[in-house]
Amino acid sequence: MLGRKSVNALNHLEIGQCDVVDLAEQFGTPLYVFDEEEIVGAMREYREAFAQHYPSFHVAYAGKAFLCGAMCRLVAQEGLWLDVVSGGEYFVARGSGFPWNRLIFHGNNKTDEERALALREGVGRWVVDGFEELECLLEESKQYAHGRLPVLLRVTPGVDPHTHAYITTGRVESKFGFPPC
Repeated sequence: MLGRKSVNALNHLEIGQCDVVDLAEQFGTPLYVFDEEEIVGAMREYREAFAQHYPSFHVAYAGKAFLCGAMCRLVAQEGLWLDVVSGGEYFVARGSGFPWNRLIFHGNNKTDEERALALREGVGRWVVDGFEELECLLEESKQYAHGRLPVLLRVTPGVDPHTHAYITTGRVESKFGFPPC
């Protein structure tokens, strides 16, 4: 799917058959340019690859990679779930019409206001990052009458990925997630 970038006769880069120099002149810079066909194609490739091996699965797009209303609509159109990590991302997703029941509310630093927003408006899955968050969530969720709150637990598997200490998250002593029993 990564073959839709080319250089045209004017020696200008083209993305999705659009001359980026023309786009910059029309819209100004800086400018983000995405090829919708390439993005949708990648989403479909992921779904098809999983479907060959797993009878029940969900593919989720991580909003922190890039999120705007148009991206939310593409993700929704292709039937993917959307992983959001803040109230701002949640707001963008819901404002675009993204279905609440396919939202995954993730993130290790959710504020009281963000938790209240997601509890009030709804999420498809809530990723619990540790015991402190679980305790808050158990108490706060009692205020909302929409029923069960499906949760996923972030688990530290106890592996050392040999990366910089500030970004390592897989070790048992990681500040993110639940350690194995």
